[in-house]
Amino acid sequence: MTDLIQRAGIRLDATASSPEEAVALCGQVLVELGAVTQQYADAMWEREQKFSSAIGLGFAIPHGTDEARKYVKFDQLVFLRLSEELAWGDEMVTGVLGIASQGDGHVEILGNFAELVQDEDSLEILLRSGDEDQIVDLILGTNN
Repeated sequence: MTDLIQRAGIRLDATASSPEEAVALCGQVLVELGAVTQQYADAMWEREQKFSSAIGLGFAIPHGTDEARKYVKFDQLVFLRLSEELAWGDEMVTGVLGIASQGDGHVEILGNFAELVQDEDSLEILLRSGDEDQIVDLILGTNN
């Protein structure tokens, strides 16, 4: 589980002018890391159009459709902190956690991340830290 998110999968000053661009960037990073094929990256936006992945507190958690799991080579997370807040449906989003999961592991990830952003100290780290290792440790729960 320690390889679930890598420093190479973190972008602390990402630029996107729409949710579609932000989801595409998550997909691009997942492809660059070798975790997914382009078909999975495309399915992330397909899923987003059906159900918004904005979870409140300034975060969205896009991931692909169930059918697209076959395009996931290994489970992986990517984290984008947007340089400018973005309107995402009815929410304003600054942080985006892209998820690629072969099975149901993403359900636990979603729950853990939702709890994480509700903690003020953790939220502050995600929104302000310039240290990728600190963010990796926080998301993986290894800094407790």
